[in-house]
Amino acid sequence: MKYRIDESLCVGCGLCVNVCPVRAITMTADTAQINIDSCTGCSTCAGVCKKGAIIEVPDPDTPMQETASLPAVVASGVATAIGAVGDAVKRYASSSSPTGFRRGGGMGRGGGRGMNRRNKRRR
Repeated sequence: MKYRIDESLCVGCGLCVNVCPVRAITMTADTAQINIDSCTGCSTCAGVCKKGAIIEVPDPDTPMQETASLPAVVASGVATAIGAVGDAVKRYASSSSPTGFRRGGGMGRGGGRGMNRRNKRRR
């Protein structure tokens, strides 16, 4: 991508001129100008412009590439997440006991030491 200046937003501060590594930006009157032939598309100038006056434009020499639409990208990400959750559930189900609970060692009603009601009363 290359960049151009939106002259209606440019205030002529010159920050972009100072950061351009290939010196493709010059000041004319009260606004900056970008030489599109010299611009390498590094986006350094766009990053420092506080007014948002530097706008991305398609590179005329590069053929347009078809990009996926946002809904297609989101749907793809959701499908991947659902697949990952499904795999995790399958791994958990195969590693657990048949009932899903492990016997013994827990701090259930018995107090953790295998004590029943009769043993609790004796204490």
